[in-house]
Amino acid sequence: MDQQLAQDLSRQLKISLEQVVREEYELLILRELMDSPLGAAMVFKGGTALRLAYGSPRFSDDLDFSTLTPIPETAFVAAAESVAGAVPQAILAEALSKQFTLFALYRIREPFLSYPFSIKIEISTRPETWERPHDLTLRLLTSPVTPISVLAHVATLERMWCDKQAALTSRRQPRDLYDLWFIAQTLRRPFTPDLGGLDRQAIRRELRKYLPSTQWQVIEQWSE
Repeated sequence: MDQQLAQDLSRQLKISLEQVVREEYELLILRELMDSPLGAAMVFKGGTALRLAYGSPRFSDDLDFSTLTPIPETAFVAAAESVAGAVPQAILAEALSKQFTLFALYRIREPFLSYPFSIKIEISTRPETWERPHDLTLRLLTSPVTPISVLAHVATLERMWCDKQAALTSRRQPRDLYDLWFIAQTLRRPFTPDLGGLDRQAIRRELRKYLPSTQWQVIEQWSE
């Protein structure tokens, strides 16, 4: 990414330079994945999907998927290596099968950033039921930081609402709380954030990193 363009976008979007650069690389990686044989075999979900497919203000670090049809580890590793070949700045550090997960880690270094950053791919291989149109839909992934767009199978908001509720029950992360709030606003349903077990300062600290400053008012209300 051009340094001057990245800096201009950072100011316009009121978010850190790293988040601007990261989001372009997320879309570069997604484009290669969706064009690979894996593209038809998985569904995009999670916080990054909420942003790129549904317009959530929250930036996100990782690319999360579930399998629609089985993906052999060899095919996954080949696709991960192909992504690294097509995006030279994305160095593939790891690609392997863990328990119920296909995992890849890319380390990315832009000369004008003071430190490198990482992007993870996690594909859940747990048995799940995905039915159209309730659970998944075909959506165009876009971002204001880049002209790149990608067509992908994406979890519906209703499905992500259920998944995020389950995630918040088990891991209690501020980002899941915000994502539930965003989904509720989009679906026009009532939602009162349950802050039990969450430190107010931790909420403010994490979400300020991933939200434009114009969105901080929401989390300030939660952390009062």
